[in-house]
Amino acid sequence: MSKKQEKKIYQILFLLSACIFLICAGLLLSFWWDYHKADEEYREVAENAVTVRQDISAPETAASGSRQAGGNSTALDIIEDENPPMLLVDFDELAAVNGDVAAWIDFPGQPISYPVVQGDDNSRYLRLSFKGSSSSSGAIFLDYRNDGLMKDGNTIIYGHNMRNGSMFGLLRRYQEQSHYEEFPFFDVYTREGTYRCAIISAGRVRPDEESYKILFTGDEDRADYISLVKERQNYEIPEIKTDFSVEPAPYRKVLGAGEDGGESAPPLVLLSTCTGSGHDYRFVLLAQVQKFYPAD
Repeated sequence: MSKKQEKKIYQILFLLSACIFLICAGLLLSFWWDYHKADEEYREVAENAVTVRQDISAPETAASGSRQAGGNSTALDIIEDENPPMLLVDFDELAAVNGDVAAWIDFPGQPISYPVVQGDDNSRYLRLSFKGSSSSSGAIFLDYRNDGLMKDGNTIIYGHNMRNGSMFGLLRRYQEQSHYEEFPFFDVYTREGTYRCAIISAGRVRPDEESYKILFTGDEDRADYISLVKERQNYEIPEIKTDFSVEPAPYRKVLGAGEDGGESAPPLVLLSTCTGSGHDYRFVLLAQVQKFYPAD
């Protein structure tokens, strides 16, 4: 092969390498811009609709000595009610932006705080933001099968596992027991009030029908479901006391409470996100409503 031919080959390889580099750089820039745009949008939504309460004091966190919106401490504090919900959510403002709004979910002390929507199916908000723009981050959304918030035996909420930690990306931290011990609960705000949800399991499940059950036929069926989810939990979580009572009527379809006059168990809440390693499993947090704070 002549030097002229070698030079030509090198030039072609250089051009190919340059093209590949530019394509990769363009894709990275596109990903960054998409993340940035989504973060700015949700930041604007929060600024317009959510404020931190000033009429109650905010205890410090055990890890950082500081407090973000909502605060957090230990599982015992959940029972002793030393960490009341700290946010005021303007649902009229949210509804003016998106009529599908169903709630606001907040992890006190962590940067996980988003509106929750509910569509006619579970695909609408996979690539659609709260404001209705196209976005790889999508929105945090309620399973379309749920009859609203906390009206079924199990309320299921989905969110993407974003690489920059947005949406439900930081749920991966709950793979470590130390993180759960520092942040053992989250809050779900609605027009009627706030549900304090105590986490009872963290781990992977298969994305099949049994793992994502909405209704239960009775106490035994509910207990079997909890055991199923806990089969693959990363660590043991002790049983947490509950200070939550419900009237039987709204929950008849859950546990048949209206038939025998018994009390129905507190609703469960399943938070689900992908694992980033295929489609065989989802990482989930299973929580039980521990307390309800009526809206002021």
